[in-house]
Amino acid sequence: MIPENSPPKKYWYGLYEGYESRSQHRLQKDLGVDEAAAEMILHLRSQVVELQTRLRQMETELIERQTSQQLRLTRYREVYYEATWMELEIKE
Repeated sequence: MIPENSPPKKYWYGLYEGYESRSQHRLQKDLGVDEAAAEMILHLRSQVVELQTRLRQMETELIERQTSQQLRLTRYREVYYEATWMELEIKE
């Protein structure tokens, strides 16, 4: 028997806990997709998020490499011009 004055049980999820089950339920209820389709949608969404994250990492690495390469090129030019001037001074 359930006591008359007992409050209904409430379950609190963390920020991401239960997210997939809630999302799957919403897909099924709001869009009318079946369970297998909802699982596939969530799986594909997870892959897209993972790929977007990896793409941002690769973009960051590329920018770092370009910056490093630009610095090396600038240093090379400075050394080259300095050597050229020194060479001209020696010839005179």
